[in-house]
Amino acid sequence: MAHSISSACADSDQRSSVRLSYLRFPAWTQPLWTLLTGKPLPHEKPLLRIAPAASMLLGLFVAGTLCWRELLMLGSHDAATRLGTFVVAPIVALYLTGYLRKAQVVYGHHAIHGALFKSRGKVNGYAAQCLTIFALAQNEAEYEREHLDHHRRSIFTTLLDADASLLYGFGIRPGNTIAMLKLSLLKTLCSPRYHLWFLKARLLSNLRRPLVARCFAVAWMAVLVIGAPLRFGFVPTLLAIWLPYTILYQMSALLQFATEHVWLCDGPDSPRIRTYAERCHGRFCGERLPGGDGRRPSAWEWLGWWARTLLLHLPVRLSVLVGDLPAHDWHHLASSIGHSSTAWPLALYERQRAIDSGRSAGMEHREIWGVFGMIDHVLLSMAQAPALIDESATADASKASIP
Repeated sequence: MAHSISSACADSDQRSSVRLSYLRFPAWTQPLWTLLTGKPLPHEKPLLRIAPAASMLLGLFVAGTLCWRELLMLGSHDAATRLGTFVVAPIVALYLTGYLRKAQVVYGHHAIHGALFKSRGKVNGYAAQCLTIFALAQNEAEYEREHLDHHRRSIFTTLLDADASLLYGFGIRPGNTIAMLKLSLLKTLCSPRYHLWFLKARLLSNLRRPLVARCFAVAWMAVLVIGAPLRFGFVPTLLAIWLPYTILYQMSALLQFATEHVWLCDGPDSPRIRTYAERCHGRFCGERLPGGDGRRPSAWEWLGWWARTLLLHLPVRLSVLVGDLPAHDWHHLASSIGHSSTAWPLALYERQRAIDSGRSAGMEHREIWGVFGMIDHVLLSMAQAPALIDESATADASKASIP
């Protein structure tokens, strides 16, 4: 098996060499590295094919079980139990944050595209409604309107794009230096103004629903805000529920959108500097293994690699680049390369299949590894773009947008 994989990899584009370096691990571990990085090997097939509904329910069960167990353990009267729970609490919080984001940007996202369930009736609409209420995300009607606009070529990545306007409204805009853009991103991630605005926008969007759905949304808010602390206490609720639902969710959203596309590289009325495909890229969690060039890596190099894998790349994959997001460029380009967007549950592998077939719209040349590389790629493109002319008229453009 290892020989056949190596043979298939021989003709792969040089940009795939990061993933190929993982072949130094045993063959049986490769599916795990594919899931962690988001990047399959050439001609790799998924071991399991789980229906989206089953995957969604399984994830909900795991998230609910972890949350319930953490709430009980944090509220335990045994000091050793509480101490142990505080150690694993960050891991649980990252997983719960990732599932909440997945409820919107994976399952909810494909539901508004009518692709979560094969039924073309109202099932996808009901699913989108339930998922956005559960995550307290933007309501499905507003989300659908803004997201379908995002797919329009005349709007995509311009200031008319709701996602781009959010970045612009918080100072992440063209015409600034790369250092200034990174500082603006960091300040926004830690900004109380950003988090309060985002939380308020999410709650208000949930109140702009039809009456029955609004009642369910208000009831769910009451469970989270009143019922949970009364049942489990303030500190357990804060750590197990409120942090994943608020600050961590909103930091995840900002990092996801800040790295998703090449934003604002020209204005809505200016000639296109980049094509539609060039504004899309694959985002993968990992880095090249140490050594591999005939040199034996030191123990310190391996220690650093494993530390970054476990403390950086894995958390990003769990909580930011969830589900099929590493292959989000395939989602935008699927129709242009003859693929069906309904194959989104296998998006990681469909993207690689397109590359293997030679009909990929150049996706193999636009692969970014590691969250810092993603940030550099997007912000450098923004720094090289001209400043938008009418900044005063558009400075508050993000106020109506919710990622």
